[in-house]
Amino acid sequence: MKYPITPFSSPLVLVILVLLGCEKAPVQKNSTTPGQEFPYSFNKSPFISPQIIQDFKTWLSDSGDAVVSINVLEAQGSNRYCGDALVRNTLGEEPYVYSEQASDGSISEFGYRYVGRTSSGVYVLLTSDGGGGSGVFHSLMLLTFEYDQSLICDWDKGVVQPTGKRLLIKKQGQISLTDRWDGKLSVKGNSVFIGEDVGWFAHSEGTGGGSSSTQRKEQVLEVQLAQ
Repeated sequence: MKYPITPFSSPLVLVILVLLGCEKAPVQKNSTTPGQEFPYSFNKSPFISPQIIQDFKTWLSDSGDAVVSINVLEAQGSNRYCGDALVRNTLGEEPYVYSEQASDGSISEFGYRYVGRTSSGVYVLLTSDGGGGSGVFHSLMLLTFEYDQSLICDWDKGVVQPTGKRLLIKKQGQISLTDRWDGKLSVKGNSVFIGEDVGWFAHSEGTGGGSSSTQRKEQVLEVQLAQ
């Protein structure tokens, strides 16, 4: 399945993030771009672990956001997120970065492809979640980075005080594209272009993994950050 990145086409109607299946978390004002102490990336080697991104996804059996922030400085390369990221390259597209897990004789796969970064600092990833069955569920993951400080206990001084900075990767929202969605995606300014679904269920009325499986028109979503 291909996910080409394409410029915006016109005319397109600009809509706010009210698409069905769109889940939002509060956006922090102090988002940032990772510094030199964090050399990992979404679209070039060394890659941010897809297992970290997988922890942000909302389970099909749940709603809302359970995990919204991870200390990526210490998570990357940790035992919790061990293993090299697998990479699948397609000419003309950003790398598809994924991990595999074997369970009960089947192999599940989770991965992401970098779509772009908004002017306000929101990173947009197309995620793919295949649990070993026939379904492959896609979403757009909206992420930011933010620095903060942890607290450490100094027993000799009898204080718990701030120490070195942490780099947090934060989930700001998730836009569900459902089972075997396929279409064009791009980011320009603070807007995300989502093309017509041409995937498995695109023209099967009443079937598929959800409301956007029959999405037959292009949309532009403006990503608005909290003031």
